[in-house]
Amino acid sequence: MPTDLLDLARRQGGVFTTRQAARTGVTRKVTQRYLDDHIWWSLTRGLYSLSPDPTWDGLAWGGVLLGGPGAALARAAAGHKLGLCPAPDIIDVVCPRERRDRGPWRFHRAGRIDARGEPAVADVESTALSLCADAELADLFNHLARAVTSRRTSPERLLRRAKSTQNLRHRGLICEALADVASGMHSALERRFIQDVMHRHGLPEVELQAELEPSRYRDVVFHEQRLVVELDGRLGHTGDGVFRDFRRDNANTLRGYATLRFGWDDIANRQCTVAAVLAQALLDRGWPGRPQRCPLCAA
Repeated sequence: MPTDLLDLARRQGGVFTTRQAARTGVTRKVTQRYLDDHIWWSLTRGLYSLSPDPTWDGLAWGGVLLGGPGAALARAAAGHKLGLCPAPDIIDVVCPRERRDRGPWRFHRAGRIDARGEPAVADVESTALSLCADAELADLFNHLARAVTSRRTSPERLLRRAKSTQNLRHRGLICEALADVASGMHSALERRFIQDVMHRHGLPEVELQAELEPSRYRDVVFHEQRLVVELDGRLGHTGDGVFRDFRRDNANTLRGYATLRFGWDDIANRQCTVAAVLAQALLDRGWPGRPQRCPLCAA
């Protein structure tokens, strides 16, 4: 086997195309001998492997090679290469020309493709948003969190891309969450908490942005029950922010206030569970009222 072809195949996860082999002087007759002698294995028409059981990376390379010039890994396949999700069984590839799906490869025609790396991988913004669009609501914020905390992108860049992406599934919720994170404010999360958790479940009125100590504010405070609710609009809990949360919760405890903490995933996807937890805490701390069930609770 020509050294140049062997080196190329190894760089491509052990796979290569008929055209790449032909460029190194391998004829059809020699190709058939390699196949008969189990030196090569055919993965699909025009694509060969040095192994009968290629790795996932080899299959990913195969998809990009089959896609042709300008092709790139996309969706969960790109997400895996970027460290955002596990390796998928189906490998999605975007390419400039129409391609027929075959084997583990699924092709999507796209115009301009912003990609980089070997094999080429779609940019992190389009990849993260495609993962969000393909996900159920329960997993949406996990995908956003992984993208932001990976430090490969930022909430601002994701928000700009989401606003410019047509027909993006869950677009409204994605933009709402990213706008809060990008601005450093939690107004949208706070609004959802008041409407979907408090009002729908008949919970008592609260003080928002209450100053329990000089120049330090708490998101939601039930003074009579000495209960604090912190609404964490960040996507992921990393770095110094974790320790600030600990110090703030400890300060609340020393003042006799219990602390509950909820994030975007809780308020958007589990508002009834949040209401139940909050109601139990309020009842345990002397609230004389009674929570009510909303239509979602019954469902």
